[in-house]
Amino acid sequence: MSEPPKPPTTPKAVATRARIRDAAFRLLAEKGYEGTTMREIADTAQTSLGLTYRYFPSKDAIILELYGQFQGDLAHIVADLPPTTIAERFFTAMVKLLEMMAPYRATLGGLFSVSLNPRSGAGVFGESVAQVRHEARAVFSDLVRGARDAPKDAPMRDDLATLLYGMQLAMVLFWLQDHAADHARTTALLTWVRDALAAARPALGLPPVRKMLLRLAGIVGPLLGA
Repeated sequence: MSEPPKPPTTPKAVATRARIRDAAFRLLAEKGYEGTTMREIADTAQTSLGLTYRYFPSKDAIILELYGQFQGDLAHIVADLPPTTIAERFFTAMVKLLEMMAPYRATLGGLFSVSLNPRSGAGVFGESVAQVRHEARAVFSDLVRGARDAPKDAPMRDDLATLLYGMQLAMVLFWLQDHAADHARTTALLTWVRDALAAARPALGLPPVRKMLLRLAGIVGPLLGA
């Protein structure tokens, strides 16, 4: 597991660290994970290899910071959402999150194979990302809890948050593969999900539906940090 990057302490250090990050993101977008080395990152950032390792002990550490950045963005988005329905809050959060992720789309594309490998230090479902997953899952708990149609039953709220988090990961994966103009297919799918959530919400209180929801959350929850 990669150690947490050392935080910068001076304006010069902050600028150097940002330059290393930006260089890594450009190279990962152009050459992919396997084709990018720490030496190339250092050369592109115009820093020494030793200084690069001082801030980031590995490529994985840079990638993990990007994942953490997205999680922080999501937390801010959800905190600012109005108390509308679960469906509307999820839709709005996803639209805003994808807008914030857009500048890094090529970088994420370069990480596609490694991000889906649970044995990789940069794998979304790997051990190194467990804390980020746990925090992101908590954000979806806030999303559900702050909705005007949030279930009164706490376990049901938790199960719904788990499934919405899984849905968010699936939406990002779909978005990365969507090459339609203006990502029109992603917009269409998000709209469908919003409408499906709104239509399904009244049924969540029915015992058979709740039982199926609990069963599904129990299957995917451990993987998602629930």
